[in-house]
Amino acid sequence: MANTDRWKRQLTDHRSKKVVFLSHCLLNQNTRYLGGACERGATPSVVAECLERGWGIVQMQCPEQRAWGGVLKRHLLRYYGSQGTLLDRTRNLVLPILLWYTRLIYRRLAKQVAREIADYTTSGFEVVGIMGVNGSPSCGTEQTIGFRQSLQRVVNLTSSATRHDMNAIVLSSLTPGRGLFIDALQREIKRLGLNVPYLAFDLPSELREQPIAPILSDA
Repeated sequence: MANTDRWKRQLTDHRSKKVVFLSHCLLNQNTRYLGGACERGATPSVVAECLERGWGIVQMQCPEQRAWGGVLKRHLLRYYGSQGTLLDRTRNLVLPILLWYTRLIYRRLAKQVAREIADYTTSGFEVVGIMGVNGSPSCGTEQTIGFRQSLQRVVNLTSSATRHDMNAIVLSSLTPGRGLFIDALQREIKRLGLNVPYLAFDLPSELREQPIAPILSDA
C-alpha cells in the first residue's frame, strides 16, 4: 500500500478521480426494446453533462441483453402479438421461471458491478452516482413498469402495431419502484458497505418528446 501511495503521488496526472456508472442504453440506445430508441446511438444530454463535469463514464452491461435473448430480447419478442396461441395460453406457467432466471442473471451482474464500484472507491476514486433509467423494468431507480401487466399488453399487439403503440404500453404500465437489476445492485452495494447515490434518466419524458431536465445538476 505504501508503494502504491508513493506512485500515486509521484505520477499525478489530469484525471478527475470521479466516475459515474451509466445504464448501458444511455450510451447505446441500440439495445433498447424495439420502438424505444429516441437517438441513433448515445444519449447526447447525458454524455454532454458527464464531459462538462470531467466525470469518467463506466458503462454497465445491459441486463436485459444478457437475460432475455440478446440485443433484441428474443425471449420476450416471441410473445409480441401472440394472443390466443399456445404460447399465450401457457404464459402464466412460464412467467415465474422467466422471472427466476432473470433475477439469477441480474444478481450475477450486480455482483460484478458492485465489485467494480468497490475497486474504484478503495483506490481513492469517487463514484458520483449510478444512473438508471426510469420507466425501465430492469434499470428504473424511482419508476419502473409492471412486468406482468406490460407482457399482457404486448401479447395483444396487432400486426399493424407501430413504435407509438409500443411506447404507449410502456407509458401506461409505469409504477413507482426500482427495476429488477437496480434492486439487485442496491442489495449488493449495501452488502459491501458502500454508499453510492442513485440518479435517474427520465425515459417517460423522452418517449413523450418532452424536455428532459439536467439529470446531474443537483448531484
